[in-house]
Amino acid sequence: MPHHLDKVLANAERQLAATGERRPTEVLPLYKRFLKIEEHRLRLKHQAGGGGREICARRADLVDVLLRHVFAAAVNAARRSHAQLISPIALMALGGYGRGELNPSSDVDMMFLHREPSGVAPSVAAVIAQVLYLLWDIGFKVGHSTRSVEEAINQANGEMLTKTALLESRFLAGDTELAGSFREEFRAKCVTGHEREYLEMRMRDQAVRHVKFGESVYLQEPNVKSGCGGLRDYQNLLWMSYFEEGALTTTHLLGKDWLSKADHRRIDEAYDFLLRIRTDLHYATRRATDVLHLNLQEQIATRLGYRQGSALLRSEALMKDYYEHTRNIFHVTERITEQFASGQSAGGVRSLFALATPQSQDEERLDEFVRRGNQLGIAERDLFEEQPECMMRAFQIAQERNLDLSPQLADLITRNLGLVTRVFQYAKRPREIFLAIISRKSSVGRVLRMMHRVDFLGRYMPEFGQLTCLVQHEFFHRYTADEHTLVCIEKLDAIAVTKDDILRGYRVLFEKMEDPLVLYLALLLHDTGRAVGARLHSEASAVFARRAALRLQLSPEQRKSLILLVDHHVTLSSMAQQRNLDDPETAIEFAQIVRNQKNLDALMLLTLADGQGTSAEGWSDWKEGLVWQLYEATSHYLADEETFYQKNKIEHESLQNAVAQMLAPDFADEIDAHFEALPDNYFRAFEVPEIAAHVELFRAFLTRLYIDEAPPLTPALKWELAADGSHSVVSLCTWDAPKLLGKIAGSFAVVRMNIRSADVFTRGDNVVVDRFRVTDVRSGPVTDPREMEAFEATLRAALLNPQFEFGPLLQKTRANPRADSLRERDFPTRISVDNKAHPAYTLVQIETPDRLGLLYDLVSAFSVENVSITLSRISTEKGAAIDTFYVADPDSRGKITDGTRIATLQHRLQEAALGSAWSAKL
Repeated sequence: MPHHLDKVLANAERQLAATGERRPTEVLPLYKRFLKIEEHRLRLKHQAGGGGREICARRADLVDVLLRHVFAAAVNAARRSHAQLISPIALMALGGYGRGELNPSSDVDMMFLHREPSGVAPSVAAVIAQVLYLLWDIGFKVGHSTRSVEEAINQANGEMLTKTALLESRFLAGDTELAGSFREEFRAKCVTGHEREYLEMRMRDQAVRHVKFGESVYLQEPNVKSGCGGLRDYQNLLWMSYFEEGALTTTHLLGKDWLSKADHRRIDEAYDFLLRIRTDLHYATRRATDVLHLNLQEQIATRLGYRQGSALLRSEALMKDYYEHTRNIFHVTERITEQFASGQSAGGVRSLFALATPQSQDEERLDEFVRRGNQLGIAERDLFEEQPECMMRAFQIAQERNLDLSPQLADLITRNLGLVTRVFQYAKRPREIFLAIISRKSSVGRVLRMMHRVDFLGRYMPEFGQLTCLVQHEFFHRYTADEHTLVCIEKLDAIAVTKDDILRGYRVLFEKMEDPLVLYLALLLHDTGRAVGARLHSEASAVFARRAALRLQLSPEQRKSLILLVDHHVTLSSMAQQRNLDDPETAIEFAQIVRNQKNLDALMLLTLADGQGTSAEGWSDWKEGLVWQLYEATSHYLADEETFYQKNKIEHESLQNAVAQMLAPDFADEIDAHFEALPDNYFRAFEVPEIAAHVELFRAFLTRLYIDEAPPLTPALKWELAADGSHSVVSLCTWDAPKLLGKIAGSFAVVRMNIRSADVFTRGDNVVVDRFRVTDVRSGPVTDPREMEAFEATLRAALLNPQFEFGPLLQKTRANPRADSLRERDFPTRISVDNKAHPAYTLVQIETPDRLGLLYDLVSAFSVENVSITLSRISTEKGAAIDTFYVADPDSRGKITDGTRIATLQHRLQEAALGSAWSAKL
């Protein structure tokens, strides 16, 4: 008996032996004390590095000891209270507890088994009640059932979940003969003859579960229990093995071409690791938590003994281990369960693809391979040893014939990866096949994923291999770097056949591309620089792309295009979002980067694939519109520079006439002033109806000021519902004033309105015309007049009172439990300061979790550091704020160039973004 269990039993004997003679109210404190001592002992063992299986098994032992004492006490009490002898009853552990695995906050599942066909006797009911009440009072979460043997068998055959729970049943206490007869009947009536039915149900359940939990091992916030490659996948293999081999263990699969010793070791280590992770999750959250949230990963990594220099590095190391382990479970269990489900024997590769006379017409010889159904198999086990290039050829055939690798072929490639040497990487035949594979539009992603699943892709393309299971701590990235890359390539494949009207323009670009090789290769390599932790990963990726291009012997033209696409794979998106697209110089600068239309088209497609492949939230109509605007302007410039300059001249006269037609004749003077006093980018940003509405708002402002004699800074406001109903649009007109943007942002924050975007323009006559898109605390449009009036009253007070302080009001607002409801998830704040992006201003870009009052805090930080904001682009999406500010020194009206001042500004903005305890008076 294990040494730990000896200690538990000894402690139980000391503390619990006499409890059978006492009343429940007397023994309850003893049970609680016993549990507290032993739980503490287990926690210390876990913190000292105890394995996942070990800790879970010891907790199951602990609960076993406690339950047997509780059960014995209940039986004794029932015998004393009932004249008749107690009927036979057995206490059975079920599910994970039956398997001997209990995490700290897991439910204790058990079944009270009896013989009575018409229901339990009063004495048995008394035992059950006392056991359950004591367990609940002790603090256990108990899942329980009371069944006769016949009822248990019938329910098992009627429901897969019940059958699965019962197949792991384990005797705890009571009548051993009753428990033994149940196990015999379960095997005879629930297993024998039901094998195929159960295997099919388990496969369907696994497929549904994978879809529900993200269909990928590589999620940033994975579900340790139910996600792909999680605990449930391993357990699913155990359950299927029971029906296939008659034992709840993976060791019975060894030596039969189902499971190699190496795979067996890997998945057992992985399962132990996941149980340890889940144990620590339960300890950290004090509840049954299965999701490894971003805000827990650093804490869990530190608690599990990762010793990297920073919390972020510890988190990355933890998650890299997590992905490698779950990847092993996912690949191995999927391959074996497919063999189970297809009814294949365990006789090996030759038994499935023997070269004798075909037994089925649906079998075909393909070079050195054999197609059977929709799977590609191998004819000779030693083929790869004699002809290693045939590994690459297998993937080409799978691509051309739309086949899957058979489980045996996939396993054989994995076992022969040592043949993918440096010589193989430079060899002519594998290179020609690989380039042909990635030149085939609409079918590249599936095959590259197939290569990656057997670890072949990373061996052949070591630049990509470095990305395997690499964590990306960025808000919009939901996958590891390798999974993100493969998803991007699959998104590009989908463009070739899309029928989505929104994507029609991309399909046209893809269709006219004669050779997509360079584009696919650029996507495969575009994030490889992340593997070396480069500050500018694009530049590092370009270095890896250059190395790969030389090894693959691309032509000089192909090599130049590849390096350009990789080096600038984020340039189109970042310039579109950060730069002033109304300035023709932006398109000219971008045209000088891409050099020709062919590169521009390829970069446009790469940008789409990269954006869509980042996450569902990573690509939006707003971003797409900006990207197309820059693409079209650049395309026009590349086609005809002279026409480009002419096209970008604002036709003020025709636009002014259109606005005049929408308004009464007496607006003529206001229209003239409006068109003379605003910059060109204003007229590019708004349509005719919006400009007309602003002229009307300007009149309302002047009317309120000079006729109604309102205070000088009293603004004119207009509230509208957005066309799609998702938010409200607030237009505002007033005199420009110091710290105006901060006061507006603070007023929105005080009344708990969130700013989704902002357009701020100042006329030459010192009149400000601003437009804000806002939502309420429910992330919907602002429709309550009281909320509108509260904002307007706060803003008026702030504008009219120079001593107005937002600090106390914001503190009260943030104390409200609903104030942080806008923060959907946490991710690292990133602040960059760039003096190269614009000729006149310093560009500051901030990416941080959104929250109420964020813009106010950021603007306050600029104010405290005496930095003026000349232009801003405010955007909020799915809980992320991505704000760009064009700033300058108010005295010199030039860029912020002093290194110390830049560092101080970044620190101040970091504090503001994180909501640190500092305040500024506005």
